[in-house]
Amino acid sequence: MQSGITASADLHNAFTKFTSDDAQFCFPITITSESLTPLPSIPFSSSTFSKALSSLDSLLTPTTPLYLLLRKAPSQRELIAVTYIPSRAPVRQKTLFASTRATLVRELGSEKFAETVFLTEREEILDPAQWDERTGTSTATSTAGSLAHTGLLSTEERELQAVKRAEEEERHGTRGRDLMGQGGSGAQYASGGAGGAGKGIQMKVMDDAKSAIAGLASAGAGTVVQLGIEISTETLTLSDSKAGVSAGAVVGLIPSDRPSYTFYSVENGAVFIYVCPGMSKVKERMVYASSRRGFLHVAEMEGVKVLKRLEAGGPDELGGGRIEDEVKSLAGDGGLGAEGDGDAESAPASGTATPRGAFARPKRPGRR
Repeated sequence: MQSGITASADLHNAFTKFTSDDAQFCFPITITSESLTPLPSIPFSSSTFSKALSSLDSLLTPTTPLYLLLRKAPSQRELIAVTYIPSRAPVRQKTLFASTRATLVRELGSEKFAETVFLTEREEILDPAQWDERTGTSTATSTAGSLAHTGLLSTEERELQAVKRAEEEERHGTRGRDLMGQGGSGAQYASGGAGGAGKGIQMKVMDDAKSAIAGLASAGAGTVVQLGIEISTETLTLSDSKAGVSAGAVVGLIPSDRPSYTFYSVENGAVFIYVCPGMSKVKERMVYASSRRGFLHVAEMEGVKVLKRLEAGGPDELGGGRIEDEVKSLAGDGGLGAEGDGDAESAPASGTATPRGAFARPKRPGRR
């Protein structure tokens, strides 16, 4: 599983210098502008690996993922590839780094690495005792959210696990308080063509997309506004906008080959539908899943009252009259969600209440 991110020319040049200089202990790497880019290397502060670990203290933060290529000793050529993804890092950063680690090792030459490890805590890197333990138990079982040895799970399996964990965190609102760039999940949004400065990842919103979202607040029932994300520029764009659409016709407007956000206006508010087909690329899944909550926040700031939120793995999951049933249930509730306000989910047509803030995954036709 790959993210589409590649190694920059600067990375290759810097890595060549690092491998030819035995005095260098650590080669840190990050991800910027859709590519793997180098940070300044760190020389050995001591002749031993254990004592040199302390030189990494200022480099590691509890919220910023990094790749660290470590040399065990000044005379040793083989390296250790460390993927450091702290548990408090933003969801999108987690998924990007997890799904790009195989690319990093492959592009720099897998034969150069004696070991690869996946760590989530600063202490797992800085504590010499933990390195001694790992060296002595190369086949030990990794702990949840901790170490992943190369021989336990395939790279693809570990990356898929990381992506799924991130998507689950986003789906269930983990770290939702940090949504708008305070060190948690989600994206920051800026109108017009440029994102502002600040913490977190900026998501640009094109003017026509913002206008269409704002227009939903005063639109009559039956208006569809569909939006997408331009992955290369991380920009929210307007895909389509139609008025006078029946609830039964909405599913036919949802693409089956790419993720999408769709609003369907009803009396007193709107239904939000997030569809992410299984054929979607990993990067698309990551960006859409981790941007969704921030996007909904922006829509609500523009005056859109989201009465119901639906999630599906493809338009087919919304067939069989599912959307019509949901719209009818909203009318029966007086336009309010199951808990009586616009921020909650309405009850599904079957009468089973959906927990507050969770997405209602539509049932497939015939499984009602």
